[in-house]
Amino acid sequence: TQASVPREGADTSEAMDAFFLAIKAGEVNAAYDALVMSSIIADRREDVAGLKKRTQEALDNYGPVSGYETVDEKIVGTSLLRRTCISLNSDLPLRWRFYFYKSEGAWKLVDLRVDDGLVELFEEAGRARK
Repeated sequence: TQASVPREGADTSEAMDAFFLAIKAGEVNAAYDALVMSSIIADRREDVAGLKKRTQEALDNYGPVSGYETVDEKIVGTSLLRRTCISLNSDLPLRWRFYFYKSEGAWKLVDLRVDDGLVELFEEAGRARK
């Protein structure tokens, strides 16, 4: 299955499933190439190359991915969506933030961040409960 930018009527989780399936298979380049296809991120070749490199280094440091979980989803207005996931690496999970913008009836990936900021996830969850 190849990841694609979610279209009208399609859930962004389809793109996440395909992305993490490729990451799990060790296909970092293919995962990113499919995810950013048809997005403004694809034009930022150096940024995409950096993401691929940092992701491969993270997998080398934290172990292979066996799956992922969506831990937060935040919608701003009707056109912006941030989905936060954790990858289930063998040694330590990573936090992934995918930012989508709905334009002309289609969700488009506009930014992606990955880090090991797990402490922040707990702090955000605590603030949300208040």
